[in-house]
Order: sequence, then C-alpha cells, then structure tokens
Amino acid sequence: MRRRDVVAGIGSLGALAGAGSVVRYGLPSIDGGTAAADDDEDEEVEEWPMEVETIEARGSEAGTMTVPSENVMVLMFFVNGCGNCQAQTGRVADARAQLRDDHGDAVSFLSLTYDSREQIPPDELREWWETHGGNGYLSYDAADPMHEYAAVGYPVTIVIDPDGEEHWRDTGITDGSRIVSAVEDALEATAADAENESAENGTDGAGEPGADGTGENGSDGTN
Repeated sequence: MRRRDVVAGIGSLGALAGAGSVVRYGLPSIDGGTAAADDDEDEEVEEWPMEVETIEARGSEAGTMTVPSENVMVLMFFVNGCGNCQAQTGRVADARAQLRDDHGDAVSFLSLTYDSREQIPPDELREWWETHGGNGYLSYDAADPMHEYAAVGYPVTIVIDPDGEEHWRDTGITDGSRIVSAVEDALEATAADAENESAENGTDGAGEPGADGTGENGSDGTN
C-alpha cells in the first residue's frame, strides 16, 4: 500500500526545530493533504509517482525527477535558515559519495527545500548548497512529498524503496554512516522482494514446461 502511517512523522514535531514546518505548511493529514486543504472538497488527487522539478546545482541537473524513482531513494527536507539543515546537508552528501562508490547508480538522492523561490532565489540556493557541502539532486517542490511522507520537521531524512515504501527516517542531524546503513538495508530488502516475486512468478525457470527435459506432464517423451 502507498500510504504510510503518519504517526512517525507527527512524532517528530518535538524534535529540534521541526515544529516550524507545521506552522508554515499545516499538519499533514492521513489522506496526504493539510488540515486546511482537507476543507477543500475540490482538492485534486495527488499523482503517483510524484514528479518534482529539479534545479541546476552541484550534483543536480535542471529537469524533473519522480518520487519514488526506479531505485532506492534518499529524501532530505530542509530550510536554508536552519543550522541543523546546514550540517545535515554535508552529511547526506558524504553518504551519497560512499554509496556511489559501493553501489553505483542504485541509489538516488533528492533534497527538497520548504523555502520558495521568492524566499531564496535559485542562485542563492545554489550558493547555499555548495557552501554547506550539498551534492545531489535539489528541488523546491517539497509540498507533495512532504505530505505523502508526513515529513513534519526539518531536517528530515527518509529512505524509500522503488515502490515508495518508507524504510527509515530520522529528524535532525544524522551521521552519514547511519544513512549508508539504512540505504543498504533497503537495497537488501528490495533485492529479496525481487527474488521472491521472481520465484512466485516462476521466472527462474523452475516448474516451466520442459525446464527439466520432461514434458508438460512430467513425461520424458517416451511411451
């Protein structure tokens, strides 16, 4: 199922400066909207996977990116004026460097700011990103992913699989090694799920007619 239990996200309200995002954006609701948006009966159904716009920055290209992607993904939600976010940006970049060395392109990194272009224009955001060691895809489009994953607080770092299911999160400053460990756990779980699905579908050749040299009913072709 797509929707995650929002309890973990709501529980982060008391962590660090996390309550700030609730004041600015509203409390995430079970159906992915905000408390204010729930009153709008004409609210559009969120598309899945979500598409966000990325900007040109270190490790990021201008274009679009889907959440979830076809591989394991690390999401970081932040605001530029948050000291903990500044520290976390470099730690996420460190985790990205290690994971790229160990796993190549099997992991995607996307950082999303709650700030708007009016609050921090792209040129200033790029400078902020480089100053604090950022490296990876960068986007202003935090709203829909924030609602989907109940990312109440900042910085919030979340690991999701290709189906969009959350495997791990932390609010505040997180050591890069913990992110690496969480991602590798998600990679292992994703690989195990793929193997189980293949076995269930018989795509490993087991049980297919003629796979062992016998006929469909187990005969060897002799009378």
